[in-house]
Amino acid sequence: PYAWAKLLYLRDAGDTEIGGFAVTSPDDLLLVEDVCLVRQQCTAITVEFDDESVADFYDEQVDAGLKPEQFGRIWLHTHPGDSPNPSGTDEETFFRVFGRCDWAVMCVVAQGGKTYARLRFNTGPGGSVLIPVAVDYASPFDPSDHVAWDAEYQANIKAITWRRGV
Repeated sequence: PYAWAKLLYLRDAGDTEIGGFAVTSPDDLLLVEDVCLVRQQCTAITVEFDDESVADFYDEQVDAGLKPEQFGRIWLHTHPGDSPNPSGTDEETFFRVFGRCDWAVMCVVAQGGKTYARLRFNTGPGGSVLIPVAVDYASPFDPSDHVAWDAEYQANIKAITWRRGV
């Protein structure tokens, strides 16, 4: 519930896409407990992460005792429109960034509330499967922290205007 509330808050903070990494429970790698932003440039149709910021995020998570599968396998991002379906750019990014992982999830939450989530696995014969998005209210969760979430948004999101051909 905490991560879901934070993701919706970040989605609604501006009129661009935003992207982040899910931080999951060590006991359930699909139970998202937090959403973390890294520095990124965003438009209404793209998200471009700052490579140094991603590296710093990974270092911080490892220093905190987390394993890469807890913070580097679920890519969350938003679409400002009603469609959660991944774009061609989303698919290219997912393959480029997560293509070497044994498994990864791409999850999109659209402005209208629709969701899309796909688990891709690269072990065995490989493949992918659509998975449901649900909020587990039975798990303990912290209260919303709009002040901290807004500070994280302001520190990491650089909205730019997308222009065709530029």
